[in-house]
Amino acid sequence: MSAKLTLFWLCLLIEILPLGPAWGIEEPSPPLFSRSFPEGRITLAAGAGRLFLLSEKAGSLYRLDPRTGNLSLRISGLKNPRDMAVGRYGGRLLVDLESSRSLLILPAEEAGPPFERTVGLNPGQILGGADDRYYLTARAVHILYALDPDRYRPRDWIAVGDVFPRVALGMDGHLWIPLFRSDAVLEVGTAPFAVLRTVDLDGCSAPVRVAPLPGGGFLAGCEDAILWQDAAGQARRFVLRGSFRHGVRELILFPGGRLALVLFHRSRRLVLFDVHAMKVISQLRLPYRPVRLYLFPNWPILFVVMNDPDHETTWLSGYPLTEIQGQSDTIPVTYNSRKKK
Repeated sequence: MSAKLTLFWLCLLIEILPLGPAWGIEEPSPPLFSRSFPEGRITLAAGAGRLFLLSEKAGSLYRLDPRTGNLSLRISGLKNPRDMAVGRYGGRLLVDLESSRSLLILPAEEAGPPFERTVGLNPGQILGGADDRYYLTARAVHILYALDPDRYRPRDWIAVGDVFPRVALGMDGHLWIPLFRSDAVLEVGTAPFAVLRTVDLDGCSAPVRVAPLPGGGFLAGCEDAILWQDAAGQARRFVLRGSFRHGVRELILFPGGRLALVLFHRSRRLVLFDVHAMKVISQLRLPYRPVRLYLFPNWPILFVVMNDPDHETTWLSGYPLTEIQGQSDTIPVTYNSRKKK
């Protein structure tokens, strides 16, 4: 074999195979349900035993049965709905309408008409916290708003001063914000509404997701690493190489904070990650490219939003959580032992 041909095959192997340990890639069992939608953003929100689905492309809001995937139309004809939230006690459901700079507020129950509030900005993400408190982002101007719980208008604001892809809400009510350009994480208290601290992420560049840990600290997903930091400031890193080298896209924690699920850019894999050991446990290959993950306390189901650009379709599938968590009890196998399609 010529030297040039040998070099070609070596480069190809480096491109395909990840550096470091090899983990098994399994095919998940069939989901509990799968539903297709017009290609576009799909958002889920839950509160007081109810689950809602918002389709940006269809401009519709639905009640979703989490066990069967059946939908019942709640409201249609929405213009560019961007995000939604349900308060912890489930009294109100808020939907932001990006193009009209408005919030649509409606009862979580079927009865009662909606009403609209103009907030004077292009709303992005909206979060529902304790006591039906709500927080709204205006990422175009890098501002985080606290809404008045009675009138649903901005009552206070914080100029974040950086790009922040998505805000996370901790069990203590604090808000956690990844600062994409500053390579840092911002912790915001809600009573009073103020910045508590800024944490520099040494060795974790361009963070896109942060998940607060029980008892303090956080897990951050970046373009080159996953970083764990406890309440005392002790930190550990998992450097992203090989098939993970394009960076974290989505990251969520299981209850208890020991396990996390991670999605990576340009990947169809769902990766189960041991937070304490900072290592990959297993991987599941999904039928389409996953973009969002949802877990809710009321249902033992992992909801996965996936894009199928070849058919201009977005899918929502529900997988039994026991199967995903059960992967942590398996022994990782090599890539040569992966299941065939």
